[in-house]
Amino acid sequence: MKNNDIFKYKAYWKVIEDSTGYDFSGYSFDSLNLRLEHFMSSERIASPEELKEKKFSKNNLNKYHLNHLLGGYTEMFRDPDFFISLRTNVFPFLSTFPKISIWHAGCSTGEEVYSLAILLEEFNLLDRCEIYATDINEINLENAIRGIYTLTNMHESAERYFRAGGKDKLSKYYTAFYDNIIFHNRLRARLHFNKHNLIADKSERRFHFILCRNVFVYFNYEVQQTTLKLLCNNLLDDGFLGIGLKERLADIAGVNLSIIDTVNQIYRKLN
Repeated sequence: MKNNDIFKYKAYWKVIEDSTGYDFSGYSFDSLNLRLEHFMSSERIASPEELKEKKFSKNNLNKYHLNHLLGGYTEMFRDPDFFISLRTNVFPFLSTFPKISIWHAGCSTGEEVYSLAILLEEFNLLDRCEIYATDINEINLENAIRGIYTLTNMHESAERYFRAGGKDKLSKYYTAFYDNIIFHNRLRARLHFNKHNLIADKSERRFHFILCRNVFVYFNYEVQQTTLKLLCNNLLDDGFLGIGLKERLADIAGVNLSIIDTVNQIYRKLN
């Protein structure tokens, strides 16, 4: 995107921040402006000025506009080798605790949260787990809480489940109806979905394992630093942190992490 394109959107981003209370200043504006252009095209809006006017005249446009800008891509058992690494490096550590607390930060529509719950079930750990899944996007959270997904995606999901070390048939964990599936209550009972803004909100809980996958890539360097500090402050000593495969963590004072799996981006907090 050209610099003049970024400049012409600055006034609009100020309007969005004022009307929604959400601060986009910590995001990479290259990626956000591309999403904005796609949204304008889908809504047949010709200019930022027209977008500002329509935003206030169309019912709930704020909510759905934010959904488009903040919507993250995810899928069941995304990056199967990552889940293989969890079985090898993380699950044995978790098995030493009578109660296990996990945070999936930036969970999007929840597919990876259910993926994790399934593999924990197969490792006989799910009954000990409380999994707290958070996202800034309310529409994504609504979908995740329902646990309802499109049936047509399940064939590819089943293939990734098998590659992730799945021990059974993926269909064991959901009920199909019409063109959709819903995950069983046994999985959903261990999941707690809540709205949380990684840039602005804190967390008082301490966790044995935190996932924040493919989230850092959307933040600028300063916000990456503050977000990493937040996650590490909420991670118990010797606990694990998993991030996206293409993400890299900068060295930050006061954050002491050792790399457990370089390829799959799994770290451990040192005492």
